[in-house]
Amino acid sequence: MGQPHDLEGTVPLALSPLFQPQYAAAHSETLALSYERARAICRHHGDIMYLSKKFWALHLDYLMLQDLTAYTLVTIQYNLAAGTLAPFVQNNPPLEDLMQKILNFDVSAQFLLTELGHGLDAKNLETTATLQPDGSFILHTPTPAAAKYMPPTIPIANIPRIGVVMANLVVEGENRGIRPFVVTLNDGKRMCKGVTSTLLPTVHVCKSVDHALTSFNQVSLPRGAMLGNLERPENMRVHFLRQISRVSVGTLSLSLTILPALRLATYIAGKYSIRRVVTGPANQPIPIIDFRTQQIPILHALAQITVMQPFASETIASFLNPKSPPQVKHAFATILKAVFLQHGQRSYSSLIERCGAQGLFAHNQLCEIEAHMRSSSISEGDILVLSIRLANELLLGRYSLPRPRFPTSLLAQHEAGLIAECLEMTKRVSCDHRSKEYNNAILPRCRPIVEAIGHRMAYEAALSSNVDADLLSLYEVGVIQLDPGWYIENGLLSRRQVGEMEQHALDAVLPRLGEYLDYLEAEPYCSAPMLSSSAWEAFVGKLGVYRGESEYQVLAAGSPTLA
Repeated sequence: MGQPHDLEGTVPLALSPLFQPQYAAAHSETLALSYERARAICRHHGDIMYLSKKFWALHLDYLMLQDLTAYTLVTIQYNLAAGTLAPFVQNNPPLEDLMQKILNFDVSAQFLLTELGHGLDAKNLETTATLQPDGSFILHTPTPAAAKYMPPTIPIANIPRIGVVMANLVVEGENRGIRPFVVTLNDGKRMCKGVTSTLLPTVHVCKSVDHALTSFNQVSLPRGAMLGNLERPENMRVHFLRQISRVSVGTLSLSLTILPALRLATYIAGKYSIRRVVTGPANQPIPIIDFRTQQIPILHALAQITVMQPFASETIASFLNPKSPPQVKHAFATILKAVFLQHGQRSYSSLIERCGAQGLFAHNQLCEIEAHMRSSSISEGDILVLSIRLANELLLGRYSLPRPRFPTSLLAQHEAGLIAECLEMTKRVSCDHRSKEYNNAILPRCRPIVEAIGHRMAYEAALSSNVDADLLSLYEVGVIQLDPGWYIENGLLSRRQVGEMEQHALDAVLPRLGEYLDYLEAEPYCSAPMLSSSAWEAFVGKLGVYRGESEYQVLAAGSPTLA
């Protein structure tokens, strides 16, 4: 079970008063606290704008799970806002000064791309920035559907807020493509003139970022607000993708957070299952971990964690390879996101369920992280849409991925089989990949193909990294169980063999469960009070208590006794 990174650096921050749970605080108070935590994280890590080891380590750090609102703010600040600004900073003193404020979190920086009416088709956004005779620009939202959707823009925590706003550059009536513009949104207390922010309800039951609708009414911008030149691009699509290149980085980096999330959830569920007992025969206490049904999701999650770590390392290396074309880099990011989401969502749901009623409460950390994981499937690219695009490009032969290192492995055969099925099917439907026949027959198969590619790549990365053989075997059979019919149909395994493979792997891993859980090194970042009697007593001591002396009775004295 490989270590994700050196965890020692953030333990003091995790244990500091700033990061202690606030159970009774109002939403506005916890939101302001999240901004303070985001600032502390930024100042702790320093410059992580560039794609260095520190940048990737941030997304693999348990500390991000202490406050997922703060984490969201940090990723927007560094990856999307600062990352988009970075290529234009050199020899530009005003932008250099702004960049330092962003990196130090002296200002909150947002990235405003998608609109209410344009999400997946953001290249068709409607917001305009019109060049004026004096070189300045007028930023305007022409319709309600053109309001920027989701980025937080309201005044909060007395932190001034700026935005990198994507808008169509209009020069003498001609649309010259999308450009980023630096726009001041508010001063931390009041919105700037012409900028309107409408606070949206929270996106799920747990706390979240202050998402908003943002519109601009003839906002005047100085000539230095535009990032880039005034020339019309030769290829509008390529130009657009270049402007939003940091979104592709986010596809990978945000997905990485699923790994520490699953590590923490496995630690919590595992330790709770060892501690929690039920009364058995002769009134003897039995730890619930003794039941196979409790062991299965925890041990499978441990196997997934073991494989996901080397897979993440290999994917980051491939993504950073200067020889890889942009579309191949994005393919690697999409594949990792598909696999991490599949494992994370399935395991997280099971782990929460095995913690019973305790797993449903935010103070035990699990449900809030699960909600964040659901939003991750859409953030920086809807995984279904990304999978459809990737699978279609591979089926159409527009580019290829590295060939399997172990082509005879069961997972490699499964991948090859699914692709072959789709290629055969394309011969029987319309050649137009936008036709109704293609839509009905091929599109539903795209995500399973991408996941199968990822399963094989993850397995190979783990095998090459010499991870624990028992955990790797458990991972393999866990993936096989996602589509057992294919293996049975193709004569590779029987249903009984699959069951026996799982039993053997579980039996091999179980004796070392405690060792594996301790190796996760999650304890300093774990605030779930259900894990110990002392933590539970301290937690209950902070809750509101109701007592009284009412003598209200439903039944009057002397009521007849029921037989």
